[in-house]
Amino acid sequence: MKTTLKILLAAATLLIGSCAPAMARDGVSRWCVSTNIPTWLLLGTANAELHLATGNHWSVHAGIKYNPFTYAGGTPDQLHIRELTPSAGVRYWADSVWQGWWAGTGIIVSEYSLALPFCGLYSEGNLAGAKLVSGYDFALSERLSLSLGAGVAAALHRTSYYEGPVCGRLKDKRKGVTVFPSDIIVSMRIKL
Repeated sequence: MKTTLKILLAAATLLIGSCAPAMARDGVSRWCVSTNIPTWLLLGTANAELHLATGNHWSVHAGIKYNPFTYAGGTPDQLHIRELTPSAGVRYWADSVWQGWWAGTGIIVSEYSLALPFCGLYSEGNLAGAKLVSGYDFALSERLSLSLGAGVAAALHRTSYYEGPVCGRLKDKRKGVTVFPSDIIVSMRIKL
């Protein structure tokens, strides 16, 4: 996982660095932060993204999702959806940055652990891949907007499945490519 994080950080640095000429040419240096509300509802998964406008129609962003929590008060069937998921990407804005329709792409890596006792799912693993997202930004005020959108990702994954949450016997190991909905976006964006 450490190697994957290093690759992600190098790619994000390269992506943002490649936009420097556009920033200098257009004189644009606008920042904003956002958080996705549905992700918080996933057992308290903290999330944030930092965005940088690199021109009138382009922005780059880097974000993270993090959930270390376990629920059920120490019982053997502890409920958790733990994850550490950094991501980075670029977006094209049809009208101008921070307003109207947008489409983007990005890279995603994740380390995760699931314990869903009500359906007998206990697994852990990691993945790395790319995603496509699209949506629309509604201006609520000069500094605040609501972003709605969705995305899909394709990633290489390695997942181990267990019989139980604590010292469970290994049932299965899988690796390969998976395609999944990566984002359901209802986020608040604040311009800095």
